[in-house]
Amino acid sequence: MNVNQYWHDPVAESYAATIAHKVPGYHLLHELTVDVLETEVKGAASRILTVGAGGGEEIIHMLQRKEDWHVTGVDPSQPMLDRAKSRVAELHMQERVTWHETALDKVSAETVYDAAVSLLVLHFVKDRLPFLQEIARRLQPGAPFVMASIQGDMESHAFQEELHMLSLFMQRQGLEKEVFTSFKERLGDTTHPVPEKEIRGHLIEAGFEDIRPYFQAGMIKGLVCRRGRRKADER
Repeated sequence: MNVNQYWHDPVAESYAATIAHKVPGYHLLHELTVDVLETEVKGAASRILTVGAGGGEEIIHMLQRKEDWHVTGVDPSQPMLDRAKSRVAELHMQERVTWHETALDKVSAETVYDAAVSLLVLHFVKDRLPFLQEIARRLQPGAPFVMASIQGDMESHAFQEELHMLSLFMQRQGLEKEVFTSFKERLGDTTHPVPEKEIRGHLIEAGFEDIRPYFQAGMIKGLVCRRGRRKADER
């Protein structure tokens, strides 16, 4: 599975300090994600799979909101995962998290989870269908999958408008112009926006259904869906 290696770079150390100034609605995205999970996940003592856990923002939100949830965090980047571990340790909640410093396809699929989350990750993955299939393999039938990523067709007028909006947002956050320029230069190179039709097609092929939006802030768009029931599950 071809996952962008960008987050192995030391620049990952500055991620926590700058990400909210680069992603419109960053904190709201995480709050609404847990709202969706609380609505969709049925039963206590639920196990939640977090793919791309580096930084730990979504894990912190889940641990603070739901005392009976256990979270498994997967991320191949040591600097990012170390940051997440440190934040969880500061809250003394490390016993409720299992960590895997590797790509998802290297994690055992024996454990079946009650939900999965992957925020701001898919646009760093080139082989998206296998990535989504690996998530589906680890979910029980009917389990929700909540994801958000940069979506859109880079050649479209709508995407160019959203790109301009993002430049204005970053400028208002006090970021230097070079920050936006660097982001723009990585588009199509290390950052791969996902066309809406493509992501929906991949989700369906991976075995997900009931796909619907729950968040949008410019080019950052969130979807929630459910792992469908397969013939093997009905035996």
